[in-house]
Amino acid sequence: MRKLLRISAVLFIFLTLVIKVNAQDEKKCPMHKHGHMSDSARMAEFKSAMENFNMEDFPFSRNKKKYNGHWAGIELGVSGYVTPSFDMNFGASNAYLNMNTARSLTVNLNPFELNVNLYQNHIGFTTGLGFQITNYYFNDNYVMLNDSATVTAYKVRDAQGKPVNLKVNKMVVSYLTLPLFFEYQTNPYRRISSFHVTIGAVAGVRIGSYTKQVYNDKGGSYTLVDNNGNSVATYSVDSYCVRDHGSYHLAPFKFDAAFRIGWSHINLFGTYSLTKLFQNNQGPEVYPFTVGLTLLGW
Repeated sequence: MRKLLRISAVLFIFLTLVIKVNAQDEKKCPMHKHGHMSDSARMAEFKSAMENFNMEDFPFSRNKKKYNGHWAGIELGVSGYVTPSFDMNFGASNAYLNMNTARSLTVNLNPFELNVNLYQNHIGFTTGLGFQITNYYFNDNYVMLNDSATVTAYKVRDAQGKPVNLKVNKMVVSYLTLPLFFEYQTNPYRRISSFHVTIGAVAGVRIGSYTKQVYNDKGGSYTLVDNNGNSVATYSVDSYCVRDHGSYHLAPFKFDAAFRIGWSHINLFGTYSLTKLFQNNQGPEVYPFTVGLTLLGW
């Protein structure tokens, strides 16, 4: 009964406000003899509004007064890594590196940008600050160890010795990034009609990393097995999702060659690391790459 009274009271207040607003609108609007705004009056009001319309009022269409590069914004890309011969076949000894590239996504959040004009606002230098999170999704049911002397991974078997199908098996790496870009723009004063091309590099320092596995069985018992089928260790999990934070012998710094190209607010980018993913003599020699696009730039 109380609930019904509350609903009735809310409806009564809402209808009262609607009636008052409509009454005020009727007083402000020009009326003809039938009590409604005439077509000619509506057309006159529309023309008056269009006379004051200016495309430059939209933030993404405003004219620029100085060189403005293409770094700040939110970006999404697909990532992976290759051998020195640009191969994604890592062999039987490094089969744990086989990855699902389509699911291996990188998100860049670049909040700060600093621009320096070099030549008539057509050519400039851009730097800034950004954050990068890369997800490397693995194809197979290998689990990487965090406390080994070098990068080590073993297959996972259940209590019956059968391979475990992991719903998720990935490594997540986060970086603080610093761009060093040289950019050319055809229209230095109006971004919405300008072509741009950028070359340079992105330096990064690793600020976090972890692996994540999602199991089908909560509280199950599992065995780690090497490539020869020998049991190495057993363990159990008390949650479907298991995260293990650690360095995993990842290099603490990186330096990527970078290329960007686009028209207006459409910006495509690509990076290829000139430094190894893992530290020297502690893991396979692979070099990360990312290709993607800017979702929102400013």
